[in-house]
Amino acid sequence: MAKPTIMKISPFDANYDYEISLSWTGNRSYANRIIIFDNETNDVAFDDTVSSFELKHTIPAHTLENNKKYVIQAQTYDVENIPSALSNKVLFYTFATPDFYFENLSENSVISSSSFTATVQYYSDDWENISKYAFYLYDASKKQLLKSNEMTDDLEIKYIYKGLDNNTVYYVRCIGVTVNGMELDTGYIEVTVKYENPNAYARIYATPIPSQGCIQVSTNLIIIQYNGTEEFEYIDGMIDLRDKTLYYEDGFLIEDDFTVIIRGMNLWQNADIFKMSNDNHGLTLSSRIYNDGTLRFRLVAPNGIGNYLLYSEPQVFDDTDMVTIVIRRKNNSYQLKVFIGASLNDIRLEGGD
Repeated sequence: MAKPTIMKISPFDANYDYEISLSWTGNRSYANRIIIFDNETNDVAFDDTVSSFELKHTIPAHTLENNKKYVIQAQTYDVENIPSALSNKVLFYTFATPDFYFENLSENSVISSSSFTATVQYYSDDWENISKYAFYLYDASKKQLLKSNEMTDDLEIKYIYKGLDNNTVYYVRCIGVTVNGMELDTGYIEVTVKYENPNAYARIYATPIPSQGCIQVSTNLIIIQYNGTEEFEYIDGMIDLRDKTLYYEDGFLIEDDFTVIIRGMNLWQNADIFKMSNDNHGLTLSSRIYNDGTLRFRLVAPNGIGNYLLYSEPQVFDDTDMVTIVIRRKNNSYQLKVFIGASLNDIRLEGGD
């Protein structure tokens, strides 16, 4: 005897109505019935019949409990009230709707730069882990402009929106799915981009670093002065130099001992990373990946007569790790130190300037 088919049931919140859809190829259905069993005890949790030509059936809110597994079967009835065979059993889950929202954005937020790191808060009362998610960007008419790659990191759900136009309205959105298939959606959040480039060197911030006996100086400027044609993005205190080269050719004078600190990510590569020179001497910092799966940084530096080589200890790190490389000259001797994942306050250098 023919039997109906229950269409896919995604995990849902039992605190709300949920509609079940059926498929049936026999005589026209005049009623349908669903039977839901507790998967652990096999007790009947819901047994209901409705008179309807539609092959749909609603599970009322609060009929089931969240954070449980259930099994469902269905059957249809024809005009003479003759039932079909019961459908195959289908397993489904119920979970309380998780929190899933932009924690650093509210409706009609104003973004004051051309890039912005959006962070999403995710929390599930039922400890339902998130499986994957992606970020979206739309124009003012909600036409999609961007979709990020799918991501899986459930500890830090964030994405950097780049290249946002000034005086422009956008919508941002994040869509995800849990490990058991529950769909997540922040909805469309309207944001307005409005920023101004500072026209003067108005703010300079100084942060003492006692461990190194020095002061870190930073400004709010986003303008990079160099002799070239490439455009650079200045994001969260870093310049994106992937597939680009930056030249500083004016305004530097180094006559005595010095310390250069280079910090960056995406440094797992065979490449020249940093060069510094004057009319007489120059030094080059490069990196090389070895067959044993390690990387070493190499410094070619002048020693007063010629050049000598300095190699760092073998390093292993990911592209997402913050790498700090310290080059120091004192009395024409050079030091090369590498720190993985350390903050500037954690870095301690031997000796003093």
